[in-house]
Amino acid sequence: MPRSERVSAVQLNDRPTGLRIARLLSLLIGVVLSFAAASQPDDEKASAAAPGRVAQATISGPIDRVQSLYVARVVDDVRARNVSTLVMRIDTDGGQVLYARDIFKQILDLEADGVETIAFVDYRAISAGALIAYAHRQLLLTETASIGDIGVILRTPEGKIEYAPEKFETVVRTLLSQAAEQHGWNRGPLLKMTARQQALYRVSHEDGRVDYVIEDDLPGYLAANPDIDRDDPQQLIIWRGKDRLLTLTGLEATSMGMATANVADLNAVYARLGVESAAVIDLNPTAPERVAWALSRFAPVLAGLAMLFLIFELSTPGIGVWAGLAALFGAAFVLSQYSLDMLQNMELVMLLLGVGLIVAEMMLAPTGGLLAIAGGLLAFAGLVLALVPNEFDFDLTDPLFLEALENAALSSAMAVGIVAVGILVAIHYLPRTALHHRLAVESEVKGSSAGRLEADADRLIGQRGVAVDVLRPSGRVRIGDEYLSARAEHGAYVARNTAVRVVEVSLGEVVVRAEPDDGPPAGVSTAAAPTERNDA
Repeated sequence: MPRSERVSAVQLNDRPTGLRIARLLSLLIGVVLSFAAASQPDDEKASAAAPGRVAQATISGPIDRVQSLYVARVVDDVRARNVSTLVMRIDTDGGQVLYARDIFKQILDLEADGVETIAFVDYRAISAGALIAYAHRQLLLTETASIGDIGVILRTPEGKIEYAPEKFETVVRTLLSQAAEQHGWNRGPLLKMTARQQALYRVSHEDGRVDYVIEDDLPGYLAANPDIDRDDPQQLIIWRGKDRLLTLTGLEATSMGMATANVADLNAVYARLGVESAAVIDLNPTAPERVAWALSRFAPVLAGLAMLFLIFELSTPGIGVWAGLAALFGAAFVLSQYSLDMLQNMELVMLLLGVGLIVAEMMLAPTGGLLAIAGGLLAFAGLVLALVPNEFDFDLTDPLFLEALENAALSSAMAVGIVAVGILVAIHYLPRTALHHRLAVESEVKGSSAGRLEADADRLIGQRGVAVDVLRPSGRVRIGDEYLSARAEHGAYVARNTAVRVVEVSLGEVVVRAEPDDGPPAGVSTAAAPTERNDA
């Protein structure tokens, strides 16, 4: 730097100006604020700190596999979006322990990643819902909310509800103990929410402190507090006896230290965090998720209807209505199961291959039913596996897998039952409706009612004709100059232009049997059929 510039700089620094005074004041203010921040309590500093990105999700309804998958999606979104605080609204009466335990672990794992987890209960968090709520670091309840009653129950084969044995209850007690250790919840009341056969004691100290101790912990507690006289009701009483589970209101939970605070609603939660509701990331269930969840509860019905309408399409010379319905219900089944991670590639291939074999039997290569039987068994096996949750390994020694397999088999049997009932109903009612004639595209049928054909049964039985359509097993035949709706005997496959003989008249159709190829029957031409007209 030239000397002239250095001198000029020194002169400027030596000159007392307003800018210099302002800088000095800023420095003094900064020092004062830093001392104030250093003397501020830790909890006040935490509340004054910026909350970072806040997200909100909701667990509502039964705790099941659907909820577990949803929470997994929420956890992935929280990590992907660098969310620092997750507010989970919980409103449930409970559900399956298996999936409650899975959600419990997901919340704890998220907290281990540095995410602040807050459970908000505005109505109820009962049973498995309470277990999940206490997995969060903070628990906020409305004053009228209720939480607790984590009783582990089983449903017997007779449908009776019973409390589970100790083998199952101890698993839940261990999870609650883990929550108490990590988050500082009072161990006694927390365990009493599930320990039905243990009493909960209330201990009053001379300094005014009150402790709640579960029966299993009482000997150790008294040994650590020799000043407590067990026989003095002023110091120790049974607060909740045996054969009872603890459930608390929002006010009770807060007063006992079993909740962080009482709040009015979600907006009050956001106010505690210092964020506007508009800035909160919405991780609630999306519309596609809700649709998939709703459809999944009717998965066996969807599969059964898809198969039923496919059979209708293959069995009648229709106009594609049945095929469209089969595609609609089949797509709904596949999409719902895929979205819930139930249907994988193997199950889908088994289903499609099984259906393909059935179609081949009915349309292309009749084998006396062998392909149809093989296809039906393959499709049924694929359907069963598509209804078994993928988190289970194929282990026939695992009771949980066996239970899931049994439920899937029953659901698949329901789908088959829908097909069977649908076919019986269609055979009985459809031939008597105008819809039958419209879909069959019957043309030039002289008197298309079922009653006329039955009246002409004596004349028709034994007559020979020719199949105008492929009978698979239904279609049309020409007897003389009449075009009649027909079906092949025993569901056999009859190719177009095959000579046939009428063996029965039933439900508005003639039942025909393929004849040996001795040339076209008398009076029957193999020329193209005349232009058809709709006789509906």
